[in-house]
Amino acid sequence: MEKDIIKILTNYLRYWYLFLICATICVALAFLYLRYKVTPVYYVSGKILLNDKENGGGDASGLESLNNLGLIKMSRNIQDEIGVLRSYDLMETTIEELGLSVGYFIEGRFNEVEIYEKSIPFKVVINDSVPILQYGTLGSILVIDEFSYELQTIDSDENIKKETYNFGEELVTDFGQFHLVLNEGMYDLKSQSPVIVRFRNVKAIASNYNNGLQVYPVYENGGGLLQLGLTDAIPQRGVDLINKLINVYARKSAEHKNTLAKSTLKLIDERLELLTTDLDIAEKGVENYKQRNDLTNVSSDAARFIQMADEADRELVTLRTEINALNSLESSLSQSSAGSFSPISSFNIQNSILTSSIISYNEIIQKRRNLVSASGTGNPMLPEIDRQLSDAKNIILGNVRSIKLELTRSQRDIINKSAQYRSKISTVPTAERALLEINRDQGLKQNLYLFLLQKREEEALSISVPFSDTRIIEAPRSGSFPTNGGKMPVYLGALLFGMFIPFVWVFAKDKLNTKILDKGDIEEITDNPILGTIASNKGKEVVVVSENNITPVAELFRLMRHNLKFLSQGKSNQVVMVTSAKQGEGKTFVSINLGASLAITGKKVVVLGFDLRVPKLMKDLGLTYDYGLSDFIVDTKIKVDDIIMPYNKVNNLFFIGSGAIPPNPGELLLSERVEELIKELKKVYDYIIIDTPPIGKVADAYSLSRFVDSTLFVVRYDYTKKEELNIINEISKSNKLNPLMIVLNDAKMDKSGIYSYGYGPKKA
Repeated sequence: MEKDIIKILTNYLRYWYLFLICATICVALAFLYLRYKVTPVYYVSGKILLNDKENGGGDASGLESLNNLGLIKMSRNIQDEIGVLRSYDLMETTIEELGLSVGYFIEGRFNEVEIYEKSIPFKVVINDSVPILQYGTLGSILVIDEFSYELQTIDSDENIKKETYNFGEELVTDFGQFHLVLNEGMYDLKSQSPVIVRFRNVKAIASNYNNGLQVYPVYENGGGLLQLGLTDAIPQRGVDLINKLINVYARKSAEHKNTLAKSTLKLIDERLELLTTDLDIAEKGVENYKQRNDLTNVSSDAARFIQMADEADRELVTLRTEINALNSLESSLSQSSAGSFSPISSFNIQNSILTSSIISYNEIIQKRRNLVSASGTGNPMLPEIDRQLSDAKNIILGNVRSIKLELTRSQRDIINKSAQYRSKISTVPTAERALLEINRDQGLKQNLYLFLLQKREEEALSISVPFSDTRIIEAPRSGSFPTNGGKMPVYLGALLFGMFIPFVWVFAKDKLNTKILDKGDIEEITDNPILGTIASNKGKEVVVVSENNITPVAELFRLMRHNLKFLSQGKSNQVVMVTSAKQGEGKTFVSINLGASLAITGKKVVVLGFDLRVPKLMKDLGLTYDYGLSDFIVDTKIKVDDIIMPYNKVNNLFFIGSGAIPPNPGELLLSERVEELIKELKKVYDYIIIDTPPIGKVADAYSLSRFVDSTLFVVRYDYTKKEELNIINEISKSNKLNPLMIVLNDAKMDKSGIYSYGYGPKKA
């Protein structure tokens, strides 16, 4: 893993100059951008308090009580009010009243710089009756003195036109009607530069500010305290904008409240007029009902009827008692006879005549008893007394019957009156219910009438309340530093972007490149061992290995020679075949110098040019010969010694050329003469190196595989394609050429990790 990271870093560090150039350019562009393109903007904020009764905002003063008068109350929910404050229409009204539809600019070093109207000596006032007809640049204005100014415009033919006007003079242009007013006493008019005036779209400006407006509660748990904030390139303009926004909001809220109150007053007046007529009708209905039913007060009449009924019942009981007493008296009198008269009682009968008659009757009885007691029953006065008693008895009976008849009549009359009273009592609930319904309807209308009268006064008071329910707690103010004034993030971003561009280029270059660039590319494709890496040979020499040559290329061939012996692991490695995937990968160069590397160790080495199709071995060495391999195979008279050519520059190194190009090279390699040649060479030479045709193009190398101990597959840096290495896996899997080792040829020193150092002189 650590080696992979180092490899990746090394791959990118090779292009350090690209990273340096791109980073420098991007940082320079960032400097120019910050210097001339970025306009610093400042954050402006303020706090207001709304009387939010639902969440406890505002106060409980008498002013709030006045503001809360009225029948219809406006919503004071905080979220609703935040929505109102952030509404587009409210912002558009604010922009129009501030006059921000007119922009003022001055010429800077490289571009125009916007300024606020309070920093210049004049102000453009647009005629409200005529809207802006078009948007764009009016021209530049230069104040001449406190009475006049010069307007410089450019006509459709690009001609500059200068005209002088007085302050307050109405101008009619293609943009609309307007005039200029002078802000007196605040500026040195002579030091002023020309000011460019530009008419802008109010809707676009309002939309821009509205999108950046922030309105949120200061406390998360509720309350009516809100913070308003926005960003502006001109701090004073931002402060004025928030102040004006608050004023417009308060005014609009008051106007809306008054509109509701006036509508309510109109509704109340219409309803009061209807209720007045209804109340008159209801009162007359009560009066007529009482007259029809002979009622004054239902409750008192019912009590009176019950009292009269009770009195009738008591009289009836008294009468019945008297009648019973009369009946008893009559019965006593009827049972009495001459000689058996006894005193009688009046039975509490309230009749003076009857009482007087009973007293006289009882006195006569007492007189008779006295006579009988004094003289016995034979007293001659007794008959007269009996006659008197009989007459008195008859008188009493007559009185009793007369009184009884009168009492019976009275009883009948009282019974009738009691029935009448009871009937009256039974009709009272019905009358009371009917009258109650009439009174209820009358009472509802009367209560509603009084309620509406009260609310009418409250609405009238709420219209006249001069106080606002929006209070500024913290006046709007701007920050001391711009919100976009941090240069370090811009420079850092530019630096990273400058590093990112070459990084992407190197990354894409590596990913899109289909050629072999280092050992890692080979190791990702095949597991076959890499015998060695050969550095690029910048010289024209074919044989780069000699006894006194310690160049990187020569040293790497020596290293490859060592690796070849190590990988042999004590096995015979006398015959080595060198091949590749296609022509031009340096297999002949590798064959020659591998042979030279072995030869300088005292070993006898012969290199065979078995590429019979495109022979290059002898031509590259600059050697001439009479017979070669093809000649030896075809002509049995030619001996082995006839085709061997010694190389005078390196001892113990010999070469055998390809010979004449045959028409059938593939069939020649199957000849028994090839086997005979290899056997003879093995007897004389320590190493036999066979240079074969590219194995990815023709099958000649397979014909020689039976004689080979090891196979070297040459891969050339930035030449061999990755897909061409798939043949190595196929060969290893089928054991056609085994063992097979890879040689990376023509590797660049700074890309392969090869160090170009040596010891001693480079040449002998």
